[in-house]
Amino acid sequence: MLTRWSLWLMLLVALASCKREAESEPVRGMYYWRTVFDLSTEEQAFLKEHNVERLYVRYFDVVMNEQGEPTPNATIKFSSNFPSLQEGVVPVVFITNDCMAHPSEDLAEKILARVLQMNETHDIKGVRELQIDCDWTMSTRKNFFAFLERLRPLAREKGISLSATIRLHQLSQSVPPVDRGVLMVYNTGDVTRLDCHHPILDLADVKSYLRHLKNYDLPLSAAYPLFTWRVLFRRGHYVGIMHSDDDLPVIAGDSIVIRQPDMAHIMEARRAIDQLRHDVHHEVILYDLSKENITRLKPNEYETIFSD
Repeated sequence: MLTRWSLWLMLLVALASCKREAESEPVRGMYYWRTVFDLSTEEQAFLKEHNVERLYVRYFDVVMNEQGEPTPNATIKFSSNFPSLQEGVVPVVFITNDCMAHPSEDLAEKILARVLQMNETHDIKGVRELQIDCDWTMSTRKNFFAFLERLRPLAREKGISLSATIRLHQLSQSVPPVDRGVLMVYNTGDVTRLDCHHPILDLADVKSYLRHLKNYDLPLSAAYPLFTWRVLFRRGHYVGIMHSDDDLPVIAGDSIVIRQPDMAHIMEARRAIDQLRHDVHHEVILYDLSKENITRLKPNEYETIFSD
């Protein structure tokens, strides 16, 4: 016969088991990378159906102007309200590498002030993280890290942590001074080559970078691609990526090839990373939220990427 204490013990064990199961389920995130924030009915349904908890929204770019000064560009316009998400919104600011080659002393202050102003203007509440996206190189690393070192305590004063995107080739470099990173598991091949059939994601291209992953001393999440490229070639030579039908002139004899990651390539990369650092998948992010990207695969395939 079970005593009262035995029942309590069984209840505590059951609760602990439920807690461990909940903790093992990855946080689900999506990037939003358009210049107008306007969620379609299909996009809202996708967020709800797949229990997406966090949305990374590109607020604006920072580019060099004609006067050689960093300036905001392609600022997002908000045409609809943010959905109610458990983990909320993470503003993302993309900074060109040119800006890091010519650093500005007050760039950190200006970026933070602009993000905070946008949050206030558009009544975006509960922002707890700011993410910086920059494809920095060895020649700009010192300036970029100095910029992050300036920005991080400023953000903390506002109760905001700082994260950065980490490209695969940056895994072999020093760790940036941020609270965490998002490993961008895409754009791994050479899109300019006609014989490179999987430039967005191919495990063969990823493997050489992953040898640095185990010793990369920074908390990481992982972002996987959903997008498609339409690439224009002329006489076998790369012309450019076509974002719309009239984006580039097409003449007789040109070839337009479709490049997109398939489910097998995404899962190969996900499992390879999981074997090296399981903690990376405490959060899984998909790039990016658009009607085309969220209808290309089957619903169960999105679920598999998120939680496999």
